[in-house]
Amino acid sequence: MSETQANKWRKTRTIGKGKYMLFFGILPWGIGLAGLFTGLEWLTQQTFTPSWLYIRLAVFLVVGFFISSVRWHALEQKFHTYSTDK
Repeated sequence: MSETQANKWRKTRTIGKGKYMLFFGILPWGIGLAGLFTGLEWLTQQTFTPSWLYIRLAVFLVVGFFISSVRWHALEQKFHTYSTDK
C-alpha cells in the first residue's frame, strides 16, 4: 500500500464498515448487476419477468455483501501492515 492509498483508505474507513459495505458493495453490485442482467434479458428476449428481477436483486445483494466484506478486510489488513511497517 502506498502513502496515497493509505491516505485514501484512512479517509474512507471513517464512514465505518456498515456504510462502506452498503455504498461500495451491496448497492452497486446488487442494483447494478440486477439492472444489467434485466436489461440483457430485455434486449435478448424482449421480455421482462418481475420475479426474475427480485431473484436477481436478492442474489446480487448477497454477492455485493460478501465482496465488500472481503474487500474491507483486505484493505484493513493492508493498512495495518503499512501502518506497522512505518
